[in-house]
Amino acid sequence: VEATLAALDERLAALAWDEAEFAAIDARHAAANAATRQAELDLVRATAAVDGAEKSHAQALARQAEHAARAKMAAQLARDLDRWNELDRAIGELRTELNQQLRPDLRERASVFLAELTRNRYDDLELDEDYVATVVEDGEAKPVISGGEEDVLYLALRLAISEMIADRAGQPLSLLVLDEVFGSLDEERRLAVVDLLRAVGDRFPQVIVISHIDALRDAFDRVVRVNYDVERGVSTVHDDTPELVDVAE
Repeated sequence: VEATLAALDERLAALAWDEAEFAAIDARHAAANAATRQAELDLVRATAAVDGAEKSHAQALARQAEHAARAKMAAQLARDLDRWNELDRAIGELRTELNQQLRPDLRERASVFLAELTRNRYDDLELDEDYVATVVEDGEAKPVISGGEEDVLYLALRLAISEMIADRAGQPLSLLVLDEVFGSLDEERRLAVVDLLRAVGDRFPQVIVISHIDALRDAFDRVVRVNYDVERGVSTVHDDTPELVDVAE
């Protein structure tokens, strides 16, 4: 044992052991380990930051591409809007020009119908830029008229417009439909309307009049009556044309 102990002492002496130096080396080793761990943590953070930066870069590129696409679309829409505005302006000018051309013709045609419908009491009317009609009596505008006269005025305009369409189409309109045009008219004006509708038979071969006035039943060539059963919720249609009386009998 003593020999072994002596050998160990010799080896220890050969190592030149210094406790203070060992403590310093150990401290530097611990510091190096701590620095390594800190470097590893910094590396993880840096890697995460790089990943985040790459994602942000990719998102920025995507937003840039989207912005470019929207800018391109906005430019196209702006060009389209300019074209539509120009087209709207041109159509507005065309409408104004057509109105200026059509209004005198429509006024003249409607005046003729108005004279026939009112037994020449009113033989003229005026149309403003908005096509609002005003009856002219003795050379002066008559802004206030009765409901029946107003209906006659609008009927004259409807007939005039239909006639104008037929003339400009180059062929007659085969059908004219009038809905409740007798409601506010007195008997004289009702008969005037019926006479006028017969007079325009060469321009409107077939005229259909919808009315609830039974007194006019004998004034038309063909009468079709529609009845509605409230309880059953059913409409029935039947021929109600007056029978012609043979004078020879």
